[in-house]
Amino acid sequence: MRILPITLLASLLITSAACGGGQSSPQANGPLTGNWQLNLVQNYPAPQTQLAASGFLVESSDGLTGSVVGPTIASANGTHDCGGVGPVTGTISGQNVTFSLSPGGTVFNFTGTISSDNASMAGSYQATGGACFVQAGTTGTWTASLIPPLNGSFTGQISGSSYMALLTGVNPPPPIAVSGSITQTTNEGGGSATLTGTIIAVGYPCFSNGSLTGTISGQNVYLDIYDYNGAFIGTLGQPSGSAGTPGSPATVVVSPSGISLVDTSDVGLFLGTFTGVGVVGPCPPIFNAVLGATQTNDSGSVALNLQ
Repeated sequence: MRILPITLLASLLITSAACGGGQSSPQANGPLTGNWQLNLVQNYPAPQTQLAASGFLVESSDGLTGSVVGPTIASANGTHDCGGVGPVTGTISGQNVTFSLSPGGTVFNFTGTISSDNASMAGSYQATGGACFVQAGTTGTWTASLIPPLNGSFTGQISGSSYMALLTGVNPPPPIAVSGSITQTTNEGGGSATLTGTIIAVGYPCFSNGSLTGTISGQNVYLDIYDYNGAFIGTLGQPSGSAGTPGSPATVVVSPSGISLVDTSDVGLFLGTFTGVGVVGPCPPIFNAVLGATQTNDSGSVALNLQ
């Protein structure tokens, strides 16, 4: 006589769970989740100044969170990074977005609209006085672009190699063909994500096979290069120096034809390690008559096209 009530109770519990009476499944992240490059135009105080920030955002339940690097603010005493990485909090209503960024001592408030394809945003901002500004604050406009993940194989070239100019006697020397692959780790709300990969160079004495490891934040990429036995041999993109000297990252360029990673500065690629007495690099020693010394390092510009 007791079997029927127990069976009925179990049936009710199963029905309740099937109808969603238990915990609901987590909501998937929205289309704004990803790596963003922000470009700011500071209109006040004069003169008009171009600023930049970058980082990863997460859209969930009409809210926006994440971490952003910068912007770098020029002051009378030089430049400082305004506290580095700062948290982002905001809300989304339809195609309207508002969020704040606090990279240390100063709060930036952004309002704007989201494009129909969710790949860009634009609007205006204001910032309170604080660590970044000695005056009452600042105002300006901003745009933002969603940067696709760097995943896949690539081909490209190293141009303007100083070492190959010495070796071949041709200046500028023929470009060095390179190929490889790159992978970007998943990032939900951090200031940067990790990159790993491989690189192969054709007819290049300084290395033939190498591995890559580094970071991406917005368009900005810094990669360390290691040779086949794991020894550090150089960098692609120059990070900020310990004395506060500005960095020169490699830059992600998104166009209708695809995604490229470029650094057109003469030292976009730098092979070698600075020591107390000079630079030691992975290239076979060659005499540089201009320097009056043996050269074992190299520098040049790089362009990689993802496939």
